[in-house]
Amino acid sequence: MRPFISVVVKPTLECNIGCRHCYHTPEERSPARMSIDVLDDLFKKLSEEYESVWFVWHGGEPLLMPLGFYKDAVALQERHFGKNSHRVGNTIQTNGTLLDRRLVGFCKEKMINIGVSFEGPYNDALRERTEEVRGNLERLGRKEGAFSVSSTISAGTASRQREIYDYFRDNKAAVSFSPVIPAGCAACGGMTPDAEEYIRSSIECFDAWLLDRDAQAPLVPHYLYVLSALGEPAESDCAHASCLTKWICVYPNGDMYPCGKGCPPEFRLGNLSEFGRVSDAFLTEGFGRILEGSVKRREACMAGCGLYGYCNGGCAVDAHYETGIDRNGGDSCRIFKAVFGHVLSTVQGITEARPDLSRYNRFVRDAVMGRLVNPRIGAP
Repeated sequence: MRPFISVVVKPTLECNIGCRHCYHTPEERSPARMSIDVLDDLFKKLSEEYESVWFVWHGGEPLLMPLGFYKDAVALQERHFGKNSHRVGNTIQTNGTLLDRRLVGFCKEKMINIGVSFEGPYNDALRERTEEVRGNLERLGRKEGAFSVSSTISAGTASRQREIYDYFRDNKAAVSFSPVIPAGCAACGGMTPDAEEYIRSSIECFDAWLLDRDAQAPLVPHYLYVLSALGEPAESDCAHASCLTKWICVYPNGDMYPCGKGCPPEFRLGNLSEFGRVSDAFLTEGFGRILEGSVKRREACMAGCGLYGYCNGGCAVDAHYETGIDRNGGDSCRIFKAVFGHVLSTVQGITEARPDLSRYNRFVRDAVMGRLVNPRIGAP
């Protein structure tokens, strides 16, 4: 069997709010719903081919599907993968407007992670119904336990990352940052952040988190950059990982794409019903186009950039929208080089100077201590 795959399941492309940067245009937000038959077929094929699977329930807004849909989905997973199986994990990525106690209680019972897309004090820059979501998150944190937050950084918030981090730090919530890419609704322009402004603010945010001895949650992707800089065997983040054949996305009708970002039609891999195995999608013309462009991009990156071993040539979909899939050097590339380069030099300085580690937050402190105690971690 193949070892592992991450699967983004989009049970609907419909959404109850209109995020200004959405990967999907309003025309793509079909009210169609994924059927249980499609789910059954997906789980059956995955269980027969992969040792373990991580499911990310995305959209659209996945919580437009009733709770009964997710109860049926978990029951099907248990049928195909085994009850209480360690072969399966789940995350629901939601805009947070439809969270209620029944849903959250079910997620706790079935160990389903809840990820909320929210920009804290600057949520209005991209999304609607901010106060409603804020209230849901406060109740979730106070009564139901941990959750994680994904904050998308736009042109209007590129310089505000420190403030957004401080907001979630005070609320003891883990947060991850990523820039808007020029796809879907954001393709019309004006939404993507200025790269230099994003870089300055991201580095400022990392430096603050690094020295925040009271930090109770990791800051992503910066914490993953620290692990990568230390040589830990961990992917730095989604956009800078060798993801091809390790991720796949399934739309409501069973159409398959290489990842959960809004992919162009030429990246369509086919329909689930057409394949005897899920991995057959990686033998299609659509995947061939992605692979051909990615190989060209990676060859150029490998020859001309000392950070290639950390970024693997970046994200094919990001490159497609920014510079063309066979080239790099767009904003996402520039941001990674600068921010990761700063983290890398900082971590190297710490490991070489071996200062009093108590000045750093516990996540960095523990990671550095692990490397100093066992310097062969991550060594080839």
